Parts: sequence; C-alpha cells; structure tokens
Amino acid sequence: MKKIFFLVVCVTVINISCQKKEITTDNFTRSTIDTLSEEPEVLYFDDDRIKDKAEVLAKPNNEVLNYELSFHLSTSNKAIEIPILNNSILYNNDYSAYYISEPVIKNKIMELRVDYADQITVPNNSGEKKNLIEKIKFRFNAKNKKIQIIGYDLSYTKEKKGNYVKSFNFITGKYYSSCSFNKEKKEASGWASELQDIYIENWNTNFLNKISLYGNEIE
Repeated sequence: MKKIFFLVVCVTVINISCQKKEITTDNFTRSTIDTLSEEPEVLYFDDDRIKDKAEVLAKPNNEVLNYELSFHLSTSNKAIEIPILNNSILYNNDYSAYYISEPVIKNKIMELRVDYADQITVPNNSGEKKNLIEKIKFRFNAKNKKIQIIGYDLSYTKEKKGNYVKSFNFITGKYYSSCSFNKEKKEASGWASELQDIYIENWNTNFLNKISLYGNEIE
C-alpha cells in the first residue's frame, strides 16, 4: 500500500513540474521553457519612447547599386534618408561593390557596417587596401532634433604591410590610427576642431576626403 501511495505522489509531482507556464506580454506569448523564442528588439532612437523605424534601402542608379539609410522618427513624423556613400574610389581609385549590414542599435546609438568586395586596382600612393570595412555610428540629438554622426571606424589590410585601423570620435574631435605587422605596432593620435559636431548634412565626399588624410603617418 505504501509503495502504491508513493508512486501516485511521484507521478503527480512529475506531472505538475512538467506543465508549461505561459507568459503573456504585448502581442507576444511564449513558454518559459521555450528558449528559441525571443521578444523582437524595439527601436527607440529619439527620446519620446515611441517606436522608430530604420531600414537600408537599395537605390539603383545607372546600373550601379547604391544604398540609403532611412529613418522614420516619431518626433518629426517624417522619413529622413541618408546616402551611404561608396568610398571604394576614395580609398582605392577604382569602383567596387559594397554591402550594407542591417542597422544595430544599442543605448540609442545606431551602428551601420559597410563591407567592400576585394578588387584589383591601379594602386594609389599608399597601395591597395583590401578587406575594407567601415563602421558609422549615429545618434539623435535631443536638443536640436537632428541626427549626428558621432563615430567612424575604418579597417583594412595591405599585402605584406599589415593590418590598419583608423577611428574617429566626432564628439571629442579625437582620432586614432594603428598598424600591426610582424608583431610590431605603430600608433598615432590627435585632435582637430573640424572633427567635432558632425551631422548627416556634413557627411559627404568632401568631408571624407579630409578625414582620410588623418593618421596617415602610420602608413
């Protein structure tokens, strides 16, 4: 009799422990043991706690594919489109296809990554740059209701010359560059007033031509 009672208790406990508990949130229901389900990340880019939208748009032009980053901010209730420049000619004197990642947001800072296809080019003064990657960081300025570009990182490699990195902080106006080759590392850094307070209106070929000259002492 004791054995039967013990079996009944065990079966009951096991049955209770195996029940799935449901959790319900806004338009989202999942089981506590369902580890494959995650709530979608909500984009809050400005300061009003209303959902915003950002997406990369393809813009074909004369058989050349270009991209724009489109913001739809709740504060302005309108779409803002920012051209994502193809800088392959700036860095390598020849056109190369480029690829844009999906925007990533963290702590109200949005980052966009740009990758370039490797190509054979006429080398420029500093040689051909391979594995070219750009990272651009955006932030909404709550005071003037405008979109700032607060950071820009550039990395690339050169055959037999190592790995190169350039980083710009457009809040402080500081820049940093480094080169690593054969376990040796060269570094350079500095500051310039023209590297501060950069908004999407300033992000153009002329500005990128200027900042491409910073940190070249490591070349």
